[in-house]
Amino acid sequence: MQKLRFGVVGACGRGGNYQPAFEIIKRKAVVEAVCDLNKEALPEAAARMGASEQYTNYEQMLERADIDAVLIGTPQHLHSEQARMALERGLHVLSEVPAGVDIEECRALVLAASRSSGVYGMAENYLYLPENMVVWNYAQKGLFGKIYYAEAEYLHELKELVEKTPWRRRWQVGIPGNTYPTHSLGPLLLWMGNDRVTEVCCVANGQHYLDPRGEPYENVNSVTLCKTRSGGLIKLRLDLVSERPHALTNYLIQGTEGAYESSRSPNEREKLWIKAQSHGRMEWRPFRDTEYYPDWWKRGSRKAHNVGHEGSDYFSLSRFVAAVLSGKKPDVDIHFAMDMTLPGLVSQQSAAQGGRWLPVPDSRDWERNEPSHPQLQMIYPPEKFHSLSEPTLPKEYHLRQIAESDLDDYLVLREKAGFGGWDREQAQRAISHALPGGFFAVEYLPERKIVASAMANHSPHSRHPNAGVLDWVIADPDHAGRGLGRAVTAAVTRLLIQRGYQRIYLLTDDWRLPALAVYLQLGWEPFIVEPGMQARWDAVREQLKR
Repeated sequence: MQKLRFGVVGACGRGGNYQPAFEIIKRKAVVEAVCDLNKEALPEAAARMGASEQYTNYEQMLERADIDAVLIGTPQHLHSEQARMALERGLHVLSEVPAGVDIEECRALVLAASRSSGVYGMAENYLYLPENMVVWNYAQKGLFGKIYYAEAEYLHELKELVEKTPWRRRWQVGIPGNTYPTHSLGPLLLWMGNDRVTEVCCVANGQHYLDPRGEPYENVNSVTLCKTRSGGLIKLRLDLVSERPHALTNYLIQGTEGAYESSRSPNEREKLWIKAQSHGRMEWRPFRDTEYYPDWWKRGSRKAHNVGHEGSDYFSLSRFVAAVLSGKKPDVDIHFAMDMTLPGLVSQQSAAQGGRWLPVPDSRDWERNEPSHPQLQMIYPPEKFHSLSEPTLPKEYHLRQIAESDLDDYLVLREKAGFGGWDREQAQRAISHALPGGFFAVEYLPERKIVASAMANHSPHSRHPNAGVLDWVIADPDHAGRGLGRAVTAAVTRLLIQRGYQRIYLLTDDWRLPALAVYLQLGWEPFIVEPGMQARWDAVREQLKR
């Protein structure tokens, strides 16, 4: 393949901003098709980008257009599903940030990328900013020593833009936590030797401003602490509402042999201290005096000075195209994209739980442990919120919260119910992951041991915004028929309703027929999310009848 033919979705918005970059690399990539819901503006976008095909339906573009790749420049809650749809058709994908807005849809995206002949890349352009490239070059050469601490802030008042692009009202300023982490986290992870965040805790103090309808913004200011695989510590601050001058590229790193601090205003200079270049003096030196740019970046920057984000949009596109054409891995592959995205999603769970430390999944594990097909989904309808009865149990059983002292019993229970493979550390993480007061257990009083459990978690999803989830319903098969699974399921569902969740869902498997029967009896309803799932539910219902 000598030239990639792209379809650009979101061509009348962010996707159209790549036109200057396409013009520079037109010998290697062209825009064949454009897609946008704004059909009035679409002809102008097609003419500007040189596209011969126009679509207002994304799936039609994927099926009909003569393209090899898609560039996704749509609102962030659409990124994951649109990327997955393209990958399932063997197309290459360059997606805007972040990769997704929900952990489960990110898992589905990773699995789609692992199966696809197409290549996934994420267009995180802050990696390629001039100052960030210099810091990366210093870090690559080991001049900072081991970087063990870093900070980043993204402070960008967006209230006017939120009104012009209403999706931001929910997905950027409507969920407490870090809803836009990649610009901050990406460069830091790169400088820290492609490190990965393993745990986060987040505290958000929002509701200081009202939108034009008098409703408070939920996500005004959040601070997230991150522990990394190598033992590093990172602090991230996100603020998209506060009235103040913008400060979009604030970074700080501390290594054993050097340090760097970016400027915080146009009147300041970046500061650098490198022990090997300090001549024994503990003094900052001006940062911009150096020409310590990577050679490939210097060559590209001469072409890209008129392209967006100080030429970074050019590098996002051109290096992705070069990687696909040469058969190499892109700078931001599916797993680096997840390393930048998942900490933000877990930070939202942590903020909902008062700042608990929570583990961040490693997308590489998803690939290694790929399931045969996606789990079934169910929702608890809001019209049934007021009719859910109190959970009841036989007199020799007691419903309570699980405790640290129950860990050994809990692991035995998991093993007996077919959920083995966990150790004490994983069980402790599960306890810390649940919403406060949301990890229920049934104790069998004659033996003083737990024989059933379920937990409530905060887990927003593109199809289930601001949602709570019923997780890990487990019951001892030796105590079957006593309503234990029903009791813990009802207890978690009631708690989520009491916490104000308007959307409550669960994930389950086709073969868990006793659990599926309980869910359906309690009023849970199947939620069909992809082709073939209705047939699976029909098969489940047929088996339950028998």
